Amino acid sequence: MSALPDPLRSLIAAEADAPAPPAARAFAERFAARPGVVAVLFYGAMMRDDAGSGLMDLYVLTDRARDWSGPGLAAAGCRMLPPNVHHERQGEAAAKVAVLTLAAFRRRMRVRSRDTTLWARFAQPVRLLHARDAAARAAVLEALEEAAATASWWAARLSEARDAETVWRDLFAATYGAELRVEPAGRSRDLVAAAPERWRLLHETLIAPARPDAQARRRAARAWGRRRRIGKALNLARLVKAAFTFRGGLPYIVSKIERHGGRPLELRPWERRLPWLAAPVVMLRLLREKRLR
Repeated sequence: MSALPDPLRSLIAAEADAPAPPAARAFAERFAARPGVVAVLFYGAMMRDDAGSGLMDLYVLTDRARDWSGPGLAAAGCRMLPPNVHHERQGEAAAKVAVLTLAAFRRRMRVRSRDTTLWARFAQPVRLLHARDAAARAAVLEALEEAAATASWWAARLSEARDAETVWRDLFAATYGAELRVEPAGRSRDLVAAAPERWRLLHETLIAPARPDAQARRRAARAWGRRRRIGKALNLARLVKAAFTFRGGLPYIVSKIERHGGRPLELRPWERRLPWLAAPVVMLRLLREKRLR
């Protein structure tokens, strides 16, 4: 993708450097001390509302898949189906930490990526809590810029709207639809409402000046259909993998479904004892009950 115009690059850099809660900074300082860690990023609901409660969403980028967990199955899982997800605590603070290599992170920011999960998240405002050096910072910022460009490319082709708010709401609704999600209705609206001027600038700079024609939109719709099918399979595989790599992963997934869906989901005693074995069973139950979409 071509470089973004300077105003957008400046905006993304300013967002990356904006203040973050002390608890998030403390996590980043601890993670930065580990060998092979290139950068630590903070995104998501807790970043947008630092007065909220719950798990912070942190991403750790490494040189190699084995830098975080060592060689073995965890590293293989990170190479084949990144990221690996872990639960971390520091004092009263808790975080969900996703780990993958910088190279894998950058590949998933591209328009041609079949995995929409990463660029959909990192096209949104992000805090760069730690970069190992100037080269690492430049690489991460370039990836964030590409995520914004990729999101704009798809938004221009998946939405028929002309106003910025609706275009971006349509785009995020489409990306949620390409995952197995438990998010409540209106989440895409909330994302856009959290930074309306940002999305307006992206729209005016990258989308409005050159709307694709009907043929380009039809091609994009077919390509998105393939990504939607692949995305749901990838997300199901990641949820199952989380039962192996994410301590407390199955109860976390259940609590998130209950919080967003407003309905209890009881785990059977054996499912609590053997989450790695129970994960596929629970996921199938959630799909059958249409608790995951």
